[in-house]
Amino acid sequence: MWLPMEIVENEQLFLDLTVFDGLSDIRIDELKGAGYLDTECENTEKAEMYIKTFIDSRTDDVIKTLEEQGSFLKDKGRVMYNAGLKNLMAMEVVMEHLSHQMIIKRKRNGDYIKRNGINTP
Repeated sequence: MWLPMEIVENEQLFLDLTVFDGLSDIRIDELKGAGYLDTECENTEKAEMYIKTFIDSRTDDVIKTLEEQGSFLKDKGRVMYNAGLKNLMAMEVVMEHLSHQMIIKRKRNGDYIKRNGINTP
């Protein structure tokens, strides 16, 4: 399946700013030059806004898909597709952020479900 470069680049930037593991010195310099990292390799306000916007733009689609299928593990691929993501790591990071924001619930088995007030506080 062909993907527009912008989608792949946006997803990679999101991962670089949230996971920050194994980045080359060249990539770190690029992120600093673009204003995403400060001199101590900490995320700048620009980076934090990018991360928030990236997650926020996918939240409604994730919740809608979880409502329809009941859980994340039932069909991860469908949740990823509806959220516009191609990388499982990016999807996991988005789900973890939504869980921390109390938008969805992470179950003990690693699955995610929509919070509805009955199954969650």
